[in-house]
Amino acid sequence: MGGGGSKCKYNRGWNKDNACPPGFKVVEDCGRWSSSISCKAPSSGFDSRAIPAGSGTAVTGSCTSDSRNPASGGTVPSASSCPSGYTFASSRYTPCCDNLASTCLESAAFGWSTVVTCTQTNGDMVFDTHGAYSCVDKHNGVSTNFPAQSWCKNPGMDACWLPYSMQSDGKCFPYGDMQWDSTSGYSAKSQLVDGNEKLLDGKSPGTMSAGGPSSPPEVDYNSGSIAGVASGGFACVVGVGALLRKKQKKRSAGNAADIELKDGSNTV
Repeated sequence: MGGGGSKCKYNRGWNKDNACPPGFKVVEDCGRWSSSISCKAPSSGFDSRAIPAGSGTAVTGSCTSDSRNPASGGTVPSASSCPSGYTFASSRYTPCCDNLASTCLESAAFGWSTVVTCTQTNGDMVFDTHGAYSCVDKHNGVSTNFPAQSWCKNPGMDACWLPYSMQSDGKCFPYGDMQWDSTSGYSAKSQLVDGNEKLLDGKSPGTMSAGGPSSPPEVDYNSGSIAGVASGGFACVVGVGALLRKKQKKRSAGNAADIELKDGSNTV
């Protein structure tokens, strides 16, 4: 039955008051020939930690010949500013090595460079997650989807979604009072935050870092290697595998909401 005099028919256990997470707007379009219920994300009132989360880019400066760690008095060139359409999120120092190894250790560095992390200015301030892995998926540019009657409204649920936001160090925090009980991997259930907030792991840095202009060291939002980015250039890579994992997780939800999704995108 619908709630609040609604003309829409809701699934058992759902109504207009709980079809979407707190802070979201329930959008109904129900009549004689159609029945559509969707969730519209908020456009204001976000936690001060939240930054726009979209596909990202990393801008790196040239390598200095000074092998000393900049945190210990070494010199390092500045990186270029963020490209048009992107906003500065964080920066860090990273060592430069002669070899082509995937990991560049400080002990093998001949110099240092500055890496600036940028995010799309029009990114999502809140987005859907389907487990702890979804924070990494968001780094890879996975789009948002907020189906009604499908979010984790109670503790102990898993085939559902929860709203999250991203902070400047790349980790993701819950939007609201419900979160995932695991911070990594693919097995997680919903639980109340209850004063014990758990941050989801974001993109791991491709090289070891020893601090930088911002503290603690930050992670990069792009999914490519910094070593492959030319001086002053930037890279933006969207992970197709992340999108497939998200769709696969949603298919496991079964018939949680037998409704038409309409206007469920997040526009900030």
